[in-house]
Amino acid sequence: MRRLAVVLVLAAGVAMGAEPAPVSMPPIPPLPSVVGMPSGIGPGPLAAPPMVPLKMGNAKSVDLRFVNVAQVIDLVYADMLQSQYVIAPEVLADTRTVSFRFDRAKGDIRDLLGEFLSSLGFGVVTKKGVDYVFKRKDDDKAEPDKQAFVYTPRYRTADYLARLVQPLFNGQFTMNRTVPAGAGSRARADAPPTSAAAVVDQSSDTMVFLGSAKEISMLKSVLPQVDTKTGEVAIRAWVYEVSTEDDRTTGFQLAASILGGRLGISLGAGTVDDNANALRLHTGFLDAAIAALDSDSRFHVVTSPNLRVASGKHGRLNVGQSVPVIDSVSYPNSSAAPVQSVTYQDAGVIFDVQPTVKEDVIDTDVTVEISDFQKTSTGVNNSPTKNTRKSETSMTLRDGEVVVMGGLSQGKDSLVTSGIRWLPSFMDGVLKGATRSDIVLVLQVQKI
Repeated sequence: MRRLAVVLVLAAGVAMGAEPAPVSMPPIPPLPSVVGMPSGIGPGPLAAPPMVPLKMGNAKSVDLRFVNVAQVIDLVYADMLQSQYVIAPEVLADTRTVSFRFDRAKGDIRDLLGEFLSSLGFGVVTKKGVDYVFKRKDDDKAEPDKQAFVYTPRYRTADYLARLVQPLFNGQFTMNRTVPAGAGSRARADAPPTSAAAVVDQSSDTMVFLGSAKEISMLKSVLPQVDTKTGEVAIRAWVYEVSTEDDRTTGFQLAASILGGRLGISLGAGTVDDNANALRLHTGFLDAAIAALDSDSRFHVVTSPNLRVASGKHGRLNVGQSVPVIDSVSYPNSSAAPVQSVTYQDAGVIFDVQPTVKEDVIDTDVTVEISDFQKTSTGVNNSPTKNTRKSETSMTLRDGEVVVMGGLSQGKDSLVTSGIRWLPSFMDGVLKGATRSDIVLVLQVQKI
């Protein structure tokens, strides 16, 4: 203002024609230096004040106004949580200021800390009891909008599909409908918040998926490729009990001899496999093979199941009875009577098969059991003894292939005496006999 006044006076002097009087100008004060200003201007850069840690002491609440982010984090861990922690340099270099207010009596600081750090773009991970506070990447901080996708399976179950595609996503697939989508999906403290989740409803066999548009697009591409038909097979089987009197001749050898004489095939010739206990025949030989075995009186059909079974499922045929057997005995107390637990066991002819359909072959697990019960002479009293002949085998067959297998031999010795009671015993007639029986299985598995 002083300089302005002088200028006005000078201007007035000129207008009045007066002689101008010399005026002395005061010196202009120098400007303060600014950080980053070129050298030579001002006295030099100003040093930034050091960050002073905040102290809470015994106060029950904290109320901070316009303080550094790192100071707030340090205060929370050092004074409020009093736990081990490491703050990354990127977090300490953050120059943003925040206002922070918290009352200990109204809650736990840990419930607020995660949301507070997440809102600032920070994350925390705990390793061996130490909390590491770090700055998230830009792609971790972005949280795209989640979308819902409902899928109803065409051929497979929703449970099967969920277990198959679950490793492709970060989230969890649950069958508990009380768990909201996304709950428990973060396996780590630093996991991205975009983890997907899905709920499988077994009652309606439906899968509800919640995730980003990219994840849903990938799910739509994968599910039709794995939700395919499981495949079914038609199983035709004949279980023969073969009676032989020669201990050196098995039922399988006898079957091979009959088929060789009737069909002109033998082990290693005209067959697919020359295994010592299996014959593999072409599809056209099935009816002729069955007719040849049925015509021999030594072959008795025990069972001949015809089943239709889905791939991976069990087909079971049980012809017999369920017999009660003592399972366990318990004593409620020292003076009480014993309590017996009874279970029922199946006996008779049991045929169980489980096929697994593949592109070119069919993996087949076959179990054949022939059993009966008789009175116990040893072991647990009042509980029958189960006599069992059981065969379990796994094989790989081509579509329509026929296999003939043998095994499960059983021999019995008999002794019959005849005579007159009043004659000496050495005059009695004695008839000794030995019988042997084998089980032969003829099986065909064909895709439907």
